[in-house]
Amino acid sequence: MGSSWYLDETEISSYDPGHSSPDSLSFNGKLFNYPAGSMSSLAEKGVVYVDSDPEEDDDLNVPDSTCGGHGILVRSDPKKTTFQIVNTRIHDENKHVIYCVMVLKKDVGIDKDQVTVERRYSDFAALYKTLRKDLSSLFKDIEVNFPGKVIGQKNNLNPELIESRRMALQDFLQNIFKHKEVRQQQAFKEFFFLPGLREATDSLKAGELENCLELFLNSIHLQVKLCDEVRETVATFGAIVVVLEAQGKLEDAERYARAALELNHDDYLSPYAMPLLDTLAKLRRILQMEKKTIVRHLSELQRMSGIEVEDTFTLRELAVKRFEKVK
Repeated sequence: MGSSWYLDETEISSYDPGHSSPDSLSFNGKLFNYPAGSMSSLAEKGVVYVDSDPEEDDDLNVPDSTCGGHGILVRSDPKKTTFQIVNTRIHDENKHVIYCVMVLKKDVGIDKDQVTVERRYSDFAALYKTLRKDLSSLFKDIEVNFPGKVIGQKNNLNPELIESRRMALQDFLQNIFKHKEVRQQQAFKEFFFLPGLREATDSLKAGELENCLELFLNSIHLQVKLCDEVRETVATFGAIVVVLEAQGKLEDAERYARAALELNHDDYLSPYAMPLLDTLAKLRRILQMEKKTIVRHLSELQRMSGIEVEDTFTLRELAVKRFEKVK
């Protein structure tokens, strides 16, 4: 097998510096012109493009622009990720402050996918404590200013204190994110997107499709922007395919399956490679789309691995078992 997936009669692959780049690109049926050679800079930033049928784009009813012809950032420069605590509010019942953190990606154009998480000061403090313990040598070498605790609920709710903490916590996130060791830490992922992924998985098991789709979409934006591992990002895309297929949104499911395969690239050992190819082939058959190239790749993968698709987990099984502990 080559290093590219063949989704149609024409090859859709990652950018090859040896070939000339296009001067225009279709985003959901709209043609955008680019200066000559500018596409190479996008490819270097890890942008994967999934072409879509302009006649079908109006039917894309998914509140998300990561797929469906839009660029998917998978190897973005962490220096281009920014954090903004856009607002704060006082929780009426427990009288604590909620900080709304927005994660923005500025690699290509304007980030229109505004994704936020809400966290308490204690969540930030727990992250700081864990990172300082697990990455003690790193934290000795870098300067991290973390706002300390204050005694008394009345003091915690002081507007001036809330504003100073807002600025300090925002700087804290920006400072630690520069370091790859931090981004790879479980505690960092727990702070941002793992709780949402677990909740989405539980909702999927319970058949709460609308709720789990919203959670999965929010999580995938965070994973992409925060440079999560590609396999984990592919896993979330696979779960989104499962939900969309269950909702009967087959065109949307087909697009997300394509995006997942492009992200997976030539990782043929991924447990998602064969189920994604199988699912995409079935979706294309139902949608009466070209599928012979997908079927060919599926057959080649079965031959190379010595495993039949019937003996692998389905996408749904992978999605619901994702966070089950290995016994």
